[in-house]
Amino acid sequence: MKARRKGEKAFPSTDIETLVEMALKVVAQNFEMYPELKGIEDSNVLQSITKLIDPKLPITVTARNVDYEFYWEKKCK
Repeated sequence: MKARRKGEKAFPSTDIETLVEMALKVVAQNFEMYPELKGIEDSNVLQSITKLIDPKLPITVTARNVDYEFYWEKKCK
């Protein structure tokens, strides 16, 4: 293994997910079991989770807990 030069990225590949990306996916995948996201205060995080939520989830789960218009547009299409 060669040592990297100063200024080069340690992992040049962007195929590796960050821990934040992994966590967002897990929350979105389990949204049906835990639909209330009251502890999350950062709107960017909430939007990221909402983008990953499956639009095929029942409306009874998502109606009270999702306030973003882009989700409802995607769900209606």
